[in-house]
Amino acid sequence: STYSARLPELLARRVGINEALAFDAWCEAFLRPQCFSYSTRLLVFAFTPIVLIASFLLVGIGVRVRRWLVATASRPTCAEAVDVVTRGMFDLTPAGLVLVFCFVPSISAAIFRTWSCQAYDDPEQDDNMILYMRRDLSIECGSDDHKSTEHLAYFLIAIWPLGSLLLYGSLLIPCYKPLHAKSPTALTWATAFLHREYELTFYWWEALELARKLTLTGAVLLIEEQRAFLRLLVATVICSVYAVGLAIVRPYKRVEDDVLAVA
Repeated sequence: STYSARLPELLARRVGINEALAFDAWCEAFLRPQCFSYSTRLLVFAFTPIVLIASFLLVGIGVRVRRWLVATASRPTCAEAVDVVTRGMFDLTPAGLVLVFCFVPSISAAIFRTWSCQAYDDPEQDDNMILYMRRDLSIECGSDDHKSTEHLAYFLIAIWPLGSLLLYGSLLIPCYKPLHAKSPTALTWATAFLHREYELTFYWWEALELARKLTLTGAVLLIEEQRAFLRLLVATVICSVYAVGLAIVRPYKRVEDDVLAVA
């Protein structure tokens, strides 16, 4: 597990059910470890949602362009074409953001599990332990194979955990003036999924919430397995500071959401 902690039996069963229904479990059901390397499985797992999201956006653009071509008799200009493509992207941007919201925690956690290792007794040397990846016991942690997998994981971290934070930020920052001026634009409508539940002052809170999730579910795995207690300590500090911050600033519009978030 992320924190190398033993859960109560009932909770462990429920967590096991959730993991069995997770997206990565379905991917591994089709991409058997006996047939595909861990790097191949990780690449498919990371890029499948990207293809799905891109397909949504392309469908939106295609529908908008088709309507525009049917309704326009004159020859289109470049400016009009760019405007139509932009509007087509905005049409299904909410659906794309929902997909990012659903996929990014599990995908990021799977990427960071590259550094999740399990210790086993060394059959050749007494009082010595060997670390193997929990997700692929054929890869010894610290070996050349593991280092190449780490390089791939760093690349995917830039795409998913960091990329999703940059995506949220790049979409929310331009919304500052329209939201405060109470003059909705196509962008504020398309990104309403990210900010409509929060007070105007804290319209950016969803990006902070995403950073918290990514840290707790994956980034702590960058701390060595031998320092599992430090992972717990870091997670406890983050959760405590975040809960205090929620209680002080109360970013949600509805009081019940503030109460549930702190609880």
